Amino acid sequence: MMKTYGKVLVIMGGWSNEREISLISGKSVYNSLISSGVDALELDLDKNNIENIKKISPERVFIVLHGKGGEDGEIQSYLDKLSIPYTGSSSKSSKACMNKRYTKEILLENLIPTPEYKQINSKTNIEEIEASFNYPFVIKPSSEGSSIGVHIVENEKDCKKAILDNTKISNDFILEEYIKGNEYTIGILNNYALPAIKLEPPGKFYDYNAKYNSKKMKYICPSKLSKDIEEHMKELSLKTFKALECNGWGRVDIILDEKEQKPWVIEINTVPGMTEHSLLPMAAKENNINFDDLVLKILDTSFD
Repeated sequence: MMKTYGKVLVIMGGWSNEREISLISGKSVYNSLISSGVDALELDLDKNNIENIKKISPERVFIVLHGKGGEDGEIQSYLDKLSIPYTGSSSKSSKACMNKRYTKEILLENLIPTPEYKQINSKTNIEEIEASFNYPFVIKPSSEGSSIGVHIVENEKDCKKAILDNTKISNDFILEEYIKGNEYTIGILNNYALPAIKLEPPGKFYDYNAKYNSKKMKYICPSKLSKDIEEHMKELSLKTFKALECNGWGRVDIILDEKEQKPWVIEINTVPGMTEHSLLPMAAKENNINFDDLVLKILDTSFD
């Protein structure tokens, strides 16, 4: 029996670098709710119409905002003030997960393996970097999604370019130890780990182009991992989810070290993509959960 959801507002768009992807995800969720008979409305959110949420006065909100404003706790904090329940993680948890430095601090406190890192900025001395990290290493913004601004740095020239590119995006970015291995992602739905997906990008890593544009990108699900390794990765993902006090749904990104087959947690997404190319729906489908059922299960997290 379907729960009584009342009037559900799907908020999408926003003002982050992931706005266009959010609109596609949001439309997919909205159409699914309508087809399931839910009294749903949609709002293309921007900084000038946020008060419309109060005017609409929904019973609950389905958040499909990616990046800043949507995954960093801002919209969650606003909804808390209005006492409107919403899908996914709290403002506090979202803020911690959106910032890769905060995430890493919490992971390390909980003895969850994650690559070594260092906060850097445009004035960081390259000699200082080279004294602490061997090439290759990774430079990326602390608070962006969709692999925006991520660089695998092979030499000093790459390093200068990566720092310059990141300075244009943010004044908060990190340098991270490079782990050579295969990329995997584990979807979490109501404290249950979905099947792992192996990511086989056409380039060096799962970048923005691979995620949204490439026809050569491969997703392997089932992952073809041994049962023991996959179960270990699932347990690690759930431990990560719990350590960061996440709720409802999310996705944990992992690199499996090719030498030791050791999983390293890279980051966690609290509002994963819900497009036709998205990974959470793919993992759910492997568990015989179709898109419409997945959307309703995520909506159910607004009751928690």
